[in-house]
Amino acid sequence: MDVTYSEEQQALRDAVRDLLADHCTPAHVRAVAAGPTGADLALHRRLADVGVLELPGAVELGIVAEQTGAALLPAPTWSVAAVALPALAACDGEGELSAAARRGDAVPVLVLDGLVPEAHVATHLLVADDGELGVAEAGACAVEVVPTMDATRRLCRVRVTGATTPLGPARPALDAARLTGAVTLAAELVGVAQACLDRAVAHARTREQFGRPIGSYQAVSHRCAEMFVALESARSLTLYAAWAVAEGAADATLAVSAAKAAAGAAAVACAQSAIQVHGGIGFTWESDLHLYLKRAQSGAALLGTPAEHRRRVADLLGV
Repeated sequence: MDVTYSEEQQALRDAVRDLLADHCTPAHVRAVAAGPTGADLALHRRLADVGVLELPGAVELGIVAEQTGAALLPAPTWSVAAVALPALAACDGEGELSAAARRGDAVPVLVLDGLVPEAHVATHLLVADDGELGVAEAGACAVEVVPTMDATRRLCRVRVTGATTPLGPARPALDAARLTGAVTLAAELVGVAQACLDRAVAHARTREQFGRPIGSYQAVSHRCAEMFVALESARSLTLYAAWAVAEGAADATLAVSAAKAAAGAAAVACAQSAIQVHGGIGFTWESDLHLYLKRAQSGAALLGTPAEHRRRVADLLGV
């Protein structure tokens, strides 16, 4: 395993970061979140145009997800690239729907357990029934948006009311979607944690109290150090898990659960600590930190909570 990014991977990271800096500012995220759908399909299409939906594996998807997490991307890119497309690839390879999704012309969303992220903006829904994975057009499904804390990623209840077209066996498709989806979500949570740490450190360096930057006081500096330790531990586990998934390593499932547990806990802890470093201002609407806390908590719960993944790690290790 190479623990450094190649030149191409660094270029991918920088290109996505620059694009999001221009088109996914905090003000834009707030405006989209307050809108009727909470999703910017134009920005999703823009990411498709630069090749984000055509990436070869979990490592590259993780590189992108870390940047989208830091920017709080309000678009169905994770649901399509990391969940639906791996499921489709396990069933029909590069079929017509996969090709359309990679171009940004279609937005397929896979119905997994429980509430389904961004199903309300999907053009197609992938549904498992009687051991088969089928695809239904959005008009053949009843989709109800459920009020949740994170307005930047809406969750929905989905009920199929019309006909579906069978694609293939459901089990390999669902397994691929859960594995790639979880490790990519872990990378997104790493991005959330990094953004919170960056904001906390910047504030600690510039905010003064009693004539000194607050970062010079141990109560603040130790909290920032704890955030850094949690973040880097989650990042290391996530990088290895992404490599394990991409290479089909024997311990890929174990690695993904370890990464998802660590990243979920780190993102929530970093968001909460950043709010404390800012003196509690994160609880006000004017601060962006409450948006990060909400994304951290919703992301930590999707595809298994930290507690559930820690339990899976223990089971796989025979503890």
